[in-house]
Amino acid sequence: MILIEISCPAGHFSEADRSRIVEHIWTIALSDDHAPAETMRRARQMAHLGFRELTDWHTGDGPVDSKVAPPVIASVSVPQAWQDETARHMIGVIKAAVRRVDNEHGWSRAPGSLWVLINGIVDGSIGMDGKSSTADEVLQAMVADYQEAVKEGRSEPVPDGMLVDPMCGMLVRPGPRAITLEHDGETIGFCAVACRDAYRAQHALV
Repeated sequence: MILIEISCPAGHFSEADRSRIVEHIWTIALSDDHAPAETMRRARQMAHLGFRELTDWHTGDGPVDSKVAPPVIASVSVPQAWQDETARHMIGVIKAAVRRVDNEHGWSRAPGSLWVLINGIVDGSIGMDGKSSTADEVLQAMVADYQEAVKEGRSEPVPDGMLVDPMCGMLVRPGPRAITLEHDGETIGFCAVACRDAYRAQHALV
């Protein structure tokens, strides 16, 4: 689940501009060679991005000048448990996407004209498919196809020297920065804290 709404003054970004921003964001945020196809298919289905064009946009200096880089407020909503990790990544991704369009137009962006807000939605306030849900339930929906593949013996073998996240199937390279957990004498790797915490809760680990 990643829900992105980009607000900008009406008429400032062309359809081509918006398409380039979308392409850049999804290419980075939803591309991972180390994730199984089942997980990425669900991740793409549960990711949404739209533009909101607002009229009569004013800053404290008055109406927005149509000849300069338009102000942008990007609101990214994820489960609160994912907020910190998402923020570190998505702020840079959205900034790069917008700046790419700025450069194509030769726009010089004024300080404070691009805001990326990462909103963490608390458990119970996530209305997945119209039902009050938790971060773990969102994760379970995202990895359901992968988990079914594992049960049916259709998962890919793990390459030598790699760990596999038991929740989503992402390959994890061991190292000092890897997110791991020791369980039953085995080192288990995780792609994110959210997967580790969901696994820990699922197996009643402290």
